[in-house]
Amino acid sequence: MLQEINNFMNSLSPELRQAGLKPKEGLHVLLKIQEKDGILFMDEKSIERECLTRKATEFDEPFLQRCAEFAQVSWCVNTNKCFDLPSKGIHSCSPYCVALKRESLEGGGKYSKDKTKIYDRIDSYFTNALAFVEEGEKEKICVFRDFIDSKEKLNALFSCFQTDFEEIKDKEYIIFYLDEAIEKYRQVNERYLSDKLFNTNEFNVTVENEVYGTSDFLNGFPTKKPFLSHQSAVFDIAGRITKEMAHNLHSFQNMMSRNILPRPLPLFVYREELQTEELAIFSKYLSEGKRIGYQEIIQELYTRHQEDVGDYYLLYYYGNTVCDFDFVSRFRYGLKQEGKEYWEIKDYFQVDAGRKIYHVFELENDVLRVIFNNSLITQTKTGDIQRKYFDELDPKYCKSENNYLLVLKYRKAFYDYIYKSRTQAITRQMFDDILLSGILEDIRLDEMKENQHSQRWSILSKMNIWFSLAENFDVPFKTTDTMANKLEEQRAFMSALSEGKAMLENDEQYAFAVGQVVYYLLHKSKTADKSYKRLEPFLQQVHASELNKAVARLFDMYKHENFSGYFRHPFASVMAYQTKANMREHLPMMLAGFFSDNELFTKDKSEDTDKEN
Repeated sequence: MLQEINNFMNSLSPELRQAGLKPKEGLHVLLKIQEKDGILFMDEKSIERECLTRKATEFDEPFLQRCAEFAQVSWCVNTNKCFDLPSKGIHSCSPYCVALKRESLEGGGKYSKDKTKIYDRIDSYFTNALAFVEEGEKEKICVFRDFIDSKEKLNALFSCFQTDFEEIKDKEYIIFYLDEAIEKYRQVNERYLSDKLFNTNEFNVTVENEVYGTSDFLNGFPTKKPFLSHQSAVFDIAGRITKEMAHNLHSFQNMMSRNILPRPLPLFVYREELQTEELAIFSKYLSEGKRIGYQEIIQELYTRHQEDVGDYYLLYYYGNTVCDFDFVSRFRYGLKQEGKEYWEIKDYFQVDAGRKIYHVFELENDVLRVIFNNSLITQTKTGDIQRKYFDELDPKYCKSENNYLLVLKYRKAFYDYIYKSRTQAITRQMFDDILLSGILEDIRLDEMKENQHSQRWSILSKMNIWFSLAENFDVPFKTTDTMANKLEEQRAFMSALSEGKAMLENDEQYAFAVGQVVYYLLHKSKTADKSYKRLEPFLQQVHASELNKAVARLFDMYKHENFSGYFRHPFASVMAYQTKANMREHLPMMLAGFFSDNELFTKDKSEDTDKEN
């Protein structure tokens, strides 16, 4: 992984490396050295400042952008390698910059807890920083230091911009910059990094004037924590990298923190033309002020290369953590079904117009978003799409606890299926489990609101997806005896059964007929609660004998009502049917019978007194 990231960074232009660079929230203060009679000094006229907070609507963007560039080459690699040890309260690591958090200053949340106050540590900070400065620059640095190196001086300085200072929150920064050329900042930063880029210098070796050491990229080696250390290895370290690679990995981690890279990120190997095109697409989007995603990259590459997109490592990071890294030999973009260049979701249950799914990203958006109830693939109120394959999930933002568990159980498998083209990652059994579990949960949650079922759209949309796409997850793919074909057969059979022209011959016919009978009888109810949750006693039965008893009890509640002539024969057939089958295995057909057009109501509209409105 390290070598692939290193190659990717070597291919980036300086502009792309700087993309998305933003100033930190807080107060940015630029201090200018002045000179009079050969004496260098600072006073109130030396100060230029800008306050950037979440509430700020107006600010000097060029000034803040310059501050962001200063901060980028002034920050510590990590707090274990800062100049303010052991307190770790000053996060800058440059003689030209001092970054303090408001919480460490007088009145801040950490101030009273600090054994040595931050004001008393500024001089020692500069003592460490001056070691990286050439002799001719030290006088300016000392003037900078002397202007801010005590509580009294800082408080006097803050009084010059009291209003801005009071707006700063505890976790926000107050950063002082010395007004010097960015090149000076960079030169000092290179000297600092030369000693700090490796995880530890303990294992550094020099080979042909090239220094090799242990990687610091997401490496917790120095902590000596057991779960981060090899338990059985006879060696202390896994390997070494060059200083150049360490620098690239540090820059890449910085880009990760800016959240501008596609997620996941394809790192092409053996295919320079694809990598070149990827970076061109990346650059185009950034120049337009847009954040690019993996989907946009693949779609644009696919238009030029069709089935030849592949040979890349796929890296998924979240925050400062690499969640997944794997090789994709060939990416499957398009979807095919029964000789067609698309998958088709048909409107079997009269809830929407149906749609065609041409590629895996439409599958992700149009199918996964529905079957996982907007919890895995989330469409926000602004229309943006969030994908939560590796994110921390909060159960309170999921539809239910069962929905939360379902997402956790299957999201990695769908990530592999869509982004790595691993068609074996999702099996028919898994797909059935997701849809059945989701539909049963929706039935449990259903309520009547303004005379409408709260979960109707969700249930019927999932039924459409299930009956349309289930066989696409069969390995090998089957083209006959599909759920859709069975559904049409059962509907035709139910029409004949209701007219007394057929008899129940198998368990699927029985399950479908039970669904029709239960729906018809529940429609007779005069109770206020007409929600789908009334289905649960029937769906929980395992044996047909117990299921028939439940249906008989329901009939007894409404036997005084008028029944259509189309009800009698199917009801009698259901009551007479016997089977030892596990009825849980036939829930799809029972649900299909319940949610299909009911054949037991009067066909003649002039006599239609019991048909549902």
